[in-house]
Amino acid sequence: MKEILSSRSKRQLELMELLADNDWITFSAASETLKVPVKTLKSDIIELEALLAPTTIESSKKYGIRLTANFDFCKTSIYQKFIKNSVEFQLIEKIFLHNFSTIIDLADDLYTSVSTIKRIVLRVNQLLQIEGFTINLKKMQLIGDPHSICNFMQHYFYEKYGVAESILTPSQLVILDQIGLQIVKQAIPDASDYNLDFSLLNRLRFYTYTVINLLKHNSENHLHDIPEKESSILNDPYACDEFYSQFKLPLNSANLNMFFYLFFSDQYIASLDTLRERIKTDRNAYLKYQKIEALLLEIEKKMGSKCANFDDIFIRLYNLECQIHGRTYILHDKNKEFLSSIKNLYGHFPMELIHSLQAIFYSSPYKDYMVYESISILFTNWPHLLDRLEDSTPTMNACLLFNSGLDYMNMLSERITYYLRGRFSCTPLHVTSLEELEKAASEYDCIITNIPEIYIKSIPIIVIPLIPDAKSFDKLMLVYEDHFGK
Repeated sequence: MKEILSSRSKRQLELMELLADNDWITFSAASETLKVPVKTLKSDIIELEALLAPTTIESSKKYGIRLTANFDFCKTSIYQKFIKNSVEFQLIEKIFLHNFSTIIDLADDLYTSVSTIKRIVLRVNQLLQIEGFTINLKKMQLIGDPHSICNFMQHYFYEKYGVAESILTPSQLVILDQIGLQIVKQAIPDASDYNLDFSLLNRLRFYTYTVINLLKHNSENHLHDIPEKESSILNDPYACDEFYSQFKLPLNSANLNMFFYLFFSDQYIASLDTLRERIKTDRNAYLKYQKIEALLLEIEKKMGSKCANFDDIFIRLYNLECQIHGRTYILHDKNKEFLSSIKNLYGHFPMELIHSLQAIFYSSPYKDYMVYESISILFTNWPHLLDRLEDSTPTMNACLLFNSGLDYMNMLSERITYYLRGRFSCTPLHVTSLEELEKAASEYDCIITNIPEIYIKSIPIIVIPLIPDAKSFDKLMLVYEDHFGK
């Protein structure tokens, strides 16, 4: 949803993405990529350094510009800064949380005019209506599909705040965790253990916080005729009183059913046994079951890796359609970045896997989001897949020529192979002249050396010190990725 940002913020975010993905980049290359004058880029850099402090953008006449950041800085930090600084996103959040009842008060809080607010809303609504809802300034509410509103806002809160502790008090977290556990128990009633790890707990906290605010401030978006479920937490007077005390919303059967329905829905399948019963009478469920089963069995066969979490992965993939009600990110597409990282690390990726996932979710309007989410589910719940990709990575044939003895070059060859996990096959060369080197090097993909005077036009030359450091291995990996990227 970069389009929600102002044109200036969008351009500056794209510049930051460019810097985050590269080491040095010249002003001319950045200008050409972003299609803006160098003068504009220099102006943007001044504003970005103020926004991103203490992170800086280093400048060099020779090399161009690069990002200089502390160890705790990452891409997520960039997107958080832009969301927090965006008037457009602040406006959406304040209207959802119903912080102001009139447009005049809202304009005063955002230090802008009423006419500017109306212009922003007119533009932003064109984008939000595609997501399933819009901003209504007369009612000061988000109006539309409750699933879509909750989906968008929970991802918004997650990207802006990262962890729920950033917006909730310890007392609120305690009662929300009780609600979250109740929701999970309703979804998976036969589980012997409910292990709410940090990732799931964090999602549940943001989700329940979002639904609470939907129920409190967006009355027109409530769902009706939702099937009722038994909730043991309603028998705990202390929990009910504490929930109302913290959120000024009654903890009753109707609200709890809304919590459950907006997160899991009645289509959620708790186990493979339940699914196997359903496919006996539901042909669509049967066809989907077949596709997922065929996919997982094919991965097991091709990768030579038995899936220890077969049932869990199967159910997660099957339930995606009833849990994803729109985009899975606001600015930072972590699932797509996850796939890009796999491709960069291992040099290849089985595209038939993506095609199989597209076939499973072909009828969903959110197919692309589900495919990336599925890949994340597969690899994070089936770690041996990464091991198999590691084993099957292609090798770059390199020759070594250093100002040292053969024994040292043999040691260096083993060191490079070890630290880069076999991505380079290094052969020390026996040559007596540069002419011999040029002939011998024609059989290799690159030359690794510590002699800067070596130059052969037809082959990459990688110059590293006699004792390779971290930057040396980074340089080797850049050449490797470039070689197999082509």
